[in-house]
Amino acid sequence: LDPNHISLYVGIPFCPTRCAYCSFVSRTIGKRTELLEPYLEALLKELRHTGRLLATSGKTVRTIYIGGGTPTTLTSTQMETLLKCIRESFDLSRCIEFTVEGGRPDTLDEDKLRTIFEHGADRMSINPQTMEDHVLRACGRPHKAADVLRAYSEAVDAGFKAINMDLIAGLPQDNFDGFKRSLDS
Repeated sequence: LDPNHISLYVGIPFCPTRCAYCSFVSRTIGKRTELLEPYLEALLKELRHTGRLLATSGKTVRTIYIGGGTPTTLTSTQMETLLKCIRESFDLSRCIEFTVEGGRPDTLDEDKLRTIFEHGADRMSINPQTMEDHVLRACGRPHKAADVLRAYSEAVDAGFKAINMDLIAGLPQDNFDGFKRSLDS
């Protein structure tokens, strides 16, 4: 990045449940989503304002990362609203990477992935943390390794060519062999 290039981070501080290892500032919402809409409304205002400020600054957006929490806690409709606002508020003509953190595969489906891709994101981050089902349970993650593979396949079908997956070494009840199996998966 040169001095006139910036990276835009958009935080969605909500998760369906709290993972045992997590230290991020986020709100566990479970099925109680009443804070999502007010947060999204405030975020859209902030994005529009920031876009206006940026337009006069001489700075250029080169990368965007929507992270969390778990951004895909948002519904497909909410995600579409967010992505449209970003595209309308910022000049993305020189943006080289636009990532949405899918985080947990239990928050992803074909419709949401297609919505994300069709509205400009070109990179998806799906974070299994491990491919060992017993370790996932120990961490408080309700999905299974098979859900990760499903989400990956659906992301490819939606059009994503760049998909990353995060693994974490040293999770509760994991060991060297389990981590190696996760890497090999």
